[in-house]
Amino acid sequence: MKNIFSFFGKNTKSDDSRIDNPNQNKEANNSFVYGVEDVFKLRDSNDLVVVGYVHGIMKPGMAVYVSNIGDDEGSIFLTEIISMESFGKMVTTATNKPIGIRLKNGSTGNIKIGSVIHSRDASTKEVHDAYVFAIDATYIKSKSLSLTEDEFNKMSITDCAEAWNLYNEHIRSSIDGSAEKDLQIYRNKIDVLAKHLISKILDSEEIYTIINKKTGEPHLFSNTVKQNNGGYMCTPPDIMIVSKAYSKVYEQTYPRELFEIRAISNGENKDGIYNFLGSSFYLNGACGVAINSQRTAINANMIVPEPDYSNIPEIQIPISNPDLVRWLLLMGQIGAPQSEDAQLIYNLYYRFMSLALPKAKFLVPMKNDGNLSPGDNGEIILEKDTKLSFPTSKGKNSKDCVPLFTDWKRLRMVYDVEWNAMIQPLSGFINTFDCSINPTEFTAAGCYITKETYDQMEEFASQQ
Repeated sequence: MKNIFSFFGKNTKSDDSRIDNPNQNKEANNSFVYGVEDVFKLRDSNDLVVVGYVHGIMKPGMAVYVSNIGDDEGSIFLTEIISMESFGKMVTTATNKPIGIRLKNGSTGNIKIGSVIHSRDASTKEVHDAYVFAIDATYIKSKSLSLTEDEFNKMSITDCAEAWNLYNEHIRSSIDGSAEKDLQIYRNKIDVLAKHLISKILDSEEIYTIINKKTGEPHLFSNTVKQNNGGYMCTPPDIMIVSKAYSKVYEQTYPRELFEIRAISNGENKDGIYNFLGSSFYLNGACGVAINSQRTAINANMIVPEPDYSNIPEIQIPISNPDLVRWLLLMGQIGAPQSEDAQLIYNLYYRFMSLALPKAKFLVPMKNDGNLSPGDNGEIILEKDTKLSFPTSKGKNSKDCVPLFTDWKRLRMVYDVEWNAMIQPLSGFINTFDCSINPTEFTAAGCYITKETYDQMEEFASQQ
C-alpha cells in the first residue's frame, strides 16, 4: 500500500453526453438518477426491491434504465418502477430523498450496490455521480470499509478503486488529532481492500494501461515536491492501470498524439497481466501501480514479488537495470524541457540517472565466428581462435559508438536471435568508444554517453 495520506490528480472525468437520444423530448420533473445502496430479493417473484437516494423526481409507473457503469462488461437495461416506499409508507412521488423502490423483473438483471437507476435523459456525468454517491453511502459512510468477503467479491475493480478514493477523503477529513491506533485501523482496512484489488486485477480478462508514445513504455507518474531545506524530491514513479469500465473516458482524457490507452490481455494461461506488471516493475523501474487514479497506489512487491536470485550463480542472473531505466524513461517523457519547472525536474532525474549509470551492467551485442560452450559455473567458454565482433556506428564528432542495452527486452528490439551478448559495465568501452544506451526506435527512452559525460557522472557519484 502506498502512502494513503498524500495523493495527486483528480477523479476520473466524465463528459456530459446523453444516454440514448439526447434530443428526446422530456419533462424536467421526470429527470432523475438513483444509486443503489442495498438490494433485497423477493420470494416467489422476479421483482426486486432496492434502497437508495433519488436525485431529482421519481414516480411509480416510470420506465427506467439501469446502468452498471462500474463493471467491465457494464450493460444498460430497461425496467419499470412498480411501487415506492418511504419509512414504511407507500408514496406516489419522491424528490431528492432516500427511497425504497420495487423494480419489475429486477432480479433478472445484474443489479447490485452501485447500480444506477435513471431516467432516459440523465447525462453520463449525472449517472457517474450517482454511482459514486452510492459507493460512498454504502461502503464508506455506512460500513466504514469494514466489508465481508462476499461484499468484496461482488465489487469490481472500479468499485474498489472508487471506494479507496472515497475512504482517502474520509481519512483526510478526520485525521487531525487521531490516535495512532485509529490510523492503524485505517491502514489495515486499506491493506485488505488492496489485497482484494490485486486479486481482481491479476484475475481480470484484460486491463488497460497508459502508454507514453515517446518511450513506447507505460507512462511513469511521479511528482516533484519542494522540501523545507530548499531541495526537491520526487515521489516513487508508478504506472497507471485503468479498468475497462473507465478506458473510454481515459481515451478522451489523454491526447492521442502523446498517449495510447492499451489493453493488456491476461491470455489463456492467465499470466499476461502478471508478466506485464513484473516487466514494468523489474525492468522499467516502476515502484508501484495506481488504479484509475494516482490516489490508489499499491507497492510493486505487494503485486509481483521481486525476483529472488540468491541461489543462482551470478553469471546466470538475467541482466536488468530498473534503477537506471526508470530515470531514462522519466527523462524521455519530458524530452527537451520547455519551461523552468520542466528543466528543474529533468535535472533532478538526470542526477539520479548519473548515480545509477556507472554502477550498471549492460548487454553488448556480439557475433562470433567460432563455437561458444557453457562452463561448469554457467560462464561462456570461447574456443581457440574464436573471433568476436561488435556493432559500431559513427557517433558524435565522427567517433565510433557502440550500442549497450539495459536488458534483453531492449536488445531484442534491435538485434535478432542470431546475435548473442556479453556483459560489461560502461567503463569497459567508454575509454575507446562513445556509448549509446538502449538505441531502439524510441530514441527518447535512451541516452548517448561520451567519455567526458561519463567522467562527470563518476565524479558526481563519488561525492554522494
